[in-house]
Amino acid sequence: MSGLGNPEKPGGATSRPNGDGREERFAELYAAHFRPLVAFCRRQLGGGVDAEEVAQEAFLRAWASWDRYAAARPFWPWVSTIARRLCIDQARRQHRARARGPGATEQLPPPEPDEAVLVIAEYEWARAAFAALHPRQQRVLRFREIDRWSYDRIASHEGVTVESVRGSLKRSRQALRAAYLRLAEWNPVVIVLAAARGLGRRASHQTHRTHVAAAVSGMLSDRAANVLAVVVAVGLGTVGGGGISARPPLPPAAATAAPSGKDGTASAAAPTSAGGPRTATSSFTAASGARRAGVAAPRRATATPPDDGLRVPGQGGNTPEGSGFVSFTPSPNYANDHEVYASGIATRGCLTAQCPTLFRSTDGGVTWVRVWSVAFGGGTVLLPPAYPADQRIFEIDDHALRMSADGGHLFRPLTPLGGHAAMSPGFSAADRQILVGAMPGWIYHDGSSLVTPFNLAPEPLSVALSFAYSPSYTSDHKLIVAGTGAPVIGQSLVSLCTVATCTPAKPLVGSVGTPSVLASRSYATSGLAYAWQQTRFYRSIDGGASFGQVALPVPGAVQSVAEDQTGGLFVALLATGADGASSGGVFVSRNAGTTWSRIGAGTALDRGATAVMPLPDGRLLAAPYAARGGGLLCSGSDDGSFAPRCSMDSDAPMPGRVRTAVVR
Repeated sequence: MSGLGNPEKPGGATSRPNGDGREERFAELYAAHFRPLVAFCRRQLGGGVDAEEVAQEAFLRAWASWDRYAAARPFWPWVSTIARRLCIDQARRQHRARARGPGATEQLPPPEPDEAVLVIAEYEWARAAFAALHPRQQRVLRFREIDRWSYDRIASHEGVTVESVRGSLKRSRQALRAAYLRLAEWNPVVIVLAAARGLGRRASHQTHRTHVAAAVSGMLSDRAANVLAVVVAVGLGTVGGGGISARPPLPPAAATAAPSGKDGTASAAAPTSAGGPRTATSSFTAASGARRAGVAAPRRATATPPDDGLRVPGQGGNTPEGSGFVSFTPSPNYANDHEVYASGIATRGCLTAQCPTLFRSTDGGVTWVRVWSVAFGGGTVLLPPAYPADQRIFEIDDHALRMSADGGHLFRPLTPLGGHAAMSPGFSAADRQILVGAMPGWIYHDGSSLVTPFNLAPEPLSVALSFAYSPSYTSDHKLIVAGTGAPVIGQSLVSLCTVATCTPAKPLVGSVGTPSVLASRSYATSGLAYAWQQTRFYRSIDGGASFGQVALPVPGAVQSVAEDQTGGLFVALLATGADGASSGGVFVSRNAGTTWSRIGAGTALDRGATAVMPLPDGRLLAAPYAARGGGLLCSGSDDGSFAPRCSMDSDAPMPGRVRTAVVR
């Protein structure tokens, strides 16, 4: 068995929503469950929070993911699970606000799925849909919807009758809506929901709820839906040259290369044209055999191509400096394409509550470009094993699993909830699944785009789960699952599962909350696995069936854990004091966590780190902590130095040759 769960109905028929009548079905479910869901949210939240607003949000998320949910399953457990997670998020925000004291402001969460629909429509699908129309249809829509010409004036200009203009407008609107929906793959009701969401920002909460209720209840006429589709597609900007541009794009950002040589000079970056297919433009000229033989060959690098996406002003800068990074993700095909993604949050040049940032390098970290993304959440990037042949980019954060099929410019939500996630090692083959840890655990089925509950046995009690696949999962089917016991924030528990059948959960002694887990590259032979939660770190030597605590080198919360090609274990630690001072750093262990050595002593890493990742060529990427964004550092030559960019020197470190300071 290579899959998890069963996305099919009894009898084998795949359960997918039917395109005909689903609005009516959803309206029935809304009418039947909205008031009970409000009562449910009120019990979860207590006083001081608008339970109707949370319930409405749950329905919006449910509708946004309707096409990817197995409709044969009961609706109430699904929507109430979404609502429960929203209530937990709200309670956490309230707790943080109380901890900060009176007058403190709460950072807003990233855009929700329905908001993302509207933003994506403005930037991309609307332009493409309008451009797909016949020039005559574009012209008549522009005259009527943008220039606000009367029917008589249009008729006079075109030399036709008023009735002909009316008929042409009707056909043009229908064609525009059809083109728009083919591109967006959303139902007209979702456009109405997104438009109502926008109206809600400018009107009262009650007005917002009225618009949404009208939309899902089928009260809006077909003509109104047509008009809203037109307004979303063409009413947000001006038309020129046969196309629409909601906002004029700014020039693409140039690749950024910081000084890499010891003399402080910057590496030259050759310009690369934008607009064509995204390809890796640099290569390491030496064969991998030379590295194995201990010979570091010279490297020729061409600057990472500039991003050709739409720049969003006020959303952070063009360079990694000023951003705080949470993950680095090298390409599974790094030996050939040298691609790396860095994701996090901009802390400088950000004019909104949060500015998620995504950077890409195609030359092993020598140069980086900002990928200007819509609806990217700033979470962890996941790449398919077949990347870049499968060019999609996945991202997971606390709110959703998302996917981009255009190099990271537009991200589409795939699940209504987020949390921890793990991509199957067989994702690019037969086992095309991604696990998502929001209660009760979900499976995204890439082949069918369905989202189904992960039915573990025994069923966990945790409100959130995390997962680690065995690197040999396609043959041994081993999976480590971590969560908590009751109550909501209970003792950390870990189970070893074969597909979906698990051993009894074992506690991580002294740990509370859902831990993160990692299966070692040598898991199949050594049984090594790791788990961590806040300031505690654990090791397993029996494949994850049980864990014992391992001492960390210095006090601090574990921010990131990674393993290199030779089994070296890297951790990023961060501790912050009441006075704002920070400490921690990056450490490596060559004996599975028994002893540790500090990396980057005397650099910004001494103030703590938020992410670490060894690249397949032996270099090390790390994100130093700073309140205003610490950027990133890359290990340099054999002297153990770090610089803001990886160098193109021929003496790049071999795996394990980064200079370390032993911590005793």
